[in-house]
Amino acid sequence: MPLMEDGPARPGDDPGCGPGERGGLESSNGDGDSSERLDEEEERRKRRREKNKVAAARCRNKKKERTEFLQRESERLELMNAELKTQIEELKQERQQLILMLNRHRPTCIVRTDSVKTPDSEGNPLLEQLEKK
Repeated sequence: MPLMEDGPARPGDDPGCGPGERGGLESSNGDGDSSERLDEEEERRKRRREKNKVAAARCRNKKKERTEFLQRESERLELMNAELKTQIEELKQERQQLILMLNRHRPTCIVRTDSVKTPDSEGNPLLEQLEKK
């Protein structure tokens, strides 16, 4: 990953210089004052780069953990979905069996058929056959 920029260009920055090499900041009289400033600035840059490196690693780890969590959650939900689909099919079959049992029982039932409400969507095939005759 690329490191963060060091900030806006400052007077004396030379884009062709490497770290710690600045054009125009050192005085020609040889005093160590400007050299110390460069050393301090270089230390600040090193600390900032190190902090950035640690933060980037922490960010990558956090992203990896989140991805792994989401993958596990996705697998769990897919399994649950498959189980629910199986349960739906079982319940549909049970419903069909109960409807069939009810339809077999109706002709012999002593309870009046007009008092028993059947959903409109569930036509009674036996009654339908009797009505056609």
